[in-house]
Amino acid sequence: MVKDAITDKEAPLKKRRKTTSNASSTITKVPAVDIYQTVIDYEEAEASSRDPEKDKELFRKACDDIRTMMDEITELKTKRSEDSKGEIIGRRIKASLLFVVLKKLNRLEKFRTKTSRDTMNRVKQQVDSYHLQLQNLLYEIEHLKKEVTKCLQFKSKDEEIELVTVEEFYKEAPTTLSRPEVTQTNPHQLKLARLEWELEQRKQLSALCSKLQTAKETVGKEIQTKKERLDNLTPRLKSILEVTKPLQEYLGLPLDKIRKQHQVAYLLPKPLYVLYVQADAYREACDTLMLVSVSGDEEEARLLKNTKNEEKVVEESDSDQEDNSERDKRHHRKLSRSDRLEERKKRLLLRHPLTVHITIKLKDGNSVQLSFHYLMNLHVVTVKTRLNLENTVHGSSALDLIAPNKLLSGLFVHDLGLDSPNVANNYQLQHLGLNCFSSYISELGVPYIWVQRVAGLDFMGARTAEIMDGKSDSVEPKTSVSQASVESVMRAVRQRLKARIALCKQVQALENGSVVLPHNQRSCFPGKSSSSLSGWQLLTWEEYQAYPHTQPFVREEAVGRGDIFYSMVVSRGTAKLLVLLAVKCDYPCTPSVYCLHLNWNGEHHAGNNDAVRDMEREMNVYWLELVKDLGHGWGSSLLVAQMNKLMSCLDLYLEAAGSTGIAPAEFSRERIFFKPVRGRNRCRPYKFLHVSGGIFTQR
Repeated sequence: MVKDAITDKEAPLKKRRKTTSNASSTITKVPAVDIYQTVIDYEEAEASSRDPEKDKELFRKACDDIRTMMDEITELKTKRSEDSKGEIIGRRIKASLLFVVLKKLNRLEKFRTKTSRDTMNRVKQQVDSYHLQLQNLLYEIEHLKKEVTKCLQFKSKDEEIELVTVEEFYKEAPTTLSRPEVTQTNPHQLKLARLEWELEQRKQLSALCSKLQTAKETVGKEIQTKKERLDNLTPRLKSILEVTKPLQEYLGLPLDKIRKQHQVAYLLPKPLYVLYVQADAYREACDTLMLVSVSGDEEEARLLKNTKNEEKVVEESDSDQEDNSERDKRHHRKLSRSDRLEERKKRLLLRHPLTVHITIKLKDGNSVQLSFHYLMNLHVVTVKTRLNLENTVHGSSALDLIAPNKLLSGLFVHDLGLDSPNVANNYQLQHLGLNCFSSYISELGVPYIWVQRVAGLDFMGARTAEIMDGKSDSVEPKTSVSQASVESVMRAVRQRLKARIALCKQVQALENGSVVLPHNQRSCFPGKSSSSLSGWQLLTWEEYQAYPHTQPFVREEAVGRGDIFYSMVVSRGTAKLLVLLAVKCDYPCTPSVYCLHLNWNGEHHAGNNDAVRDMEREMNVYWLELVKDLGHGWGSSLLVAQMNKLMSCLDLYLEAAGSTGIAPAEFSRERIFFKPVRGRNRCRPYKFLHVSGGIFTQR
């Protein structure tokens, strides 16, 4: 049956072939066509023309039919009948046809999907193009906004020109230029008219400047002609001066030397110049024993003066040059931090190369030389002293009195010279990390207040004026300040020199243990004292403060750091009197301060013994009785007289203590007194009376 079935199928096929071959022989040949591409084009056209919704329903129906066919085939297979095989084959064919339909629908959907994607990509590209155009437009808008802002911020050159006011313009400008009927209603025309008037004025000023420049050149030529004439006179004048030199020497007129000094003085900084002029005038008028001179490096001073003049010109020129110089400085070789600090220190503490010397002489030949220096960046004047003595001084205590840093200390009240009177110097030094000004006094000199005043500088007065006037200009030297100070300062220095030399002689004698009174003063004191002086020693302020019994004087400020302190021992037998002496800077105008501590049968001082307290009072209060009959020059022996008085007081204390039985009669009575003690406080007879050889009594 299978063969029959095959033959039955093959018979129609053969017939078709024959029919086809016969037909092809009669039909004309069609040109070759790409069937695949044709089919694709046809299906694309069909996919675009068909309704997707209907195809979706057809797809669902085909799927349902295939599902039904499968169920039926499964059911027929379970029956296993002869008829079921044919039905199964028929249903398979139908299912296969349905699969063909599904494939076609799938192809159509693929075509639709591809078409949609292509459309979407095409539209997306168009949207991207539009978006890019939008971004470009936004960027152009921002750029235009910035350009508009720049245009709005642009300032024309005419805005920098300071034009005259509108009122002055209408008042001064001619009507043909001002045109009030137009400019009063049109601001732009008003601006143009004002600019035109400014141009007209500048042309007039330029013509005037040219005229004045021509006149200036003419005057300059006349000046040059006269200068050449004067230069021609210089050799003749020099020859005349050379001829007159013998006459000058004969008359004692050092005119050449004075002329040279004056020429050098012009190179001095202003404070030292004021000092030189005033001191030289005072020397010429009042003090022939005083000498005023100038020394130093003249070439460096001249170069410095020229440099300052050039700096003033540079300050008035463009600031661009300053920027260039600063830029050049940055390219210099880098220094280490310590080198930079040292260089800044040297620059800050720089002194002017010229110095003013004032020498004050005494009639006995002793003299002191004051050397005045000007610190150019700190703007203060300092002084260094050098003492020239006819006789050599021995002893450390005596030499300390005439030390350069102590000779003029406290010349005026509260003027110790320990710090700069210019308050700004402290901040200048702190800014560079340097020590206070007192650390550099030994190198630079002492900045006393009186030194500033004789140079015309008044820092306190200047600060007050600045506060009242609201100004902050630097302190400038004033001639009036120097004139008011020179005479008093020179007299004070001379008196200090005399007093310090006299004090030096007394200290030198006391340091050697010699308490010898002058002949004109011996009658005011009793005979030879039984006590002796020893152990004279120089003390510092800290060592003086360390003694407990000196604290009352320190608290009451009876003594201070500027005083000169000594310690010594006055002894008689087993009694030891420790004397702490504070000599004031302005000795003998202010008396010395004595602090006593007696070591005899216990320790006695002013705090626990009235007799020792009275002894201190005798030395510190009644000192003027010792020299009241000497007249002028009593200061030359005051200290020796006080020490002689102190030794007498110790003798009286010891002898009176033995007479009253308060202490063992260790010391014989050598002084004449009526009562060893008197009153409730048991006063000792410390007061000396010139009666029948001298007696002692209570006050």
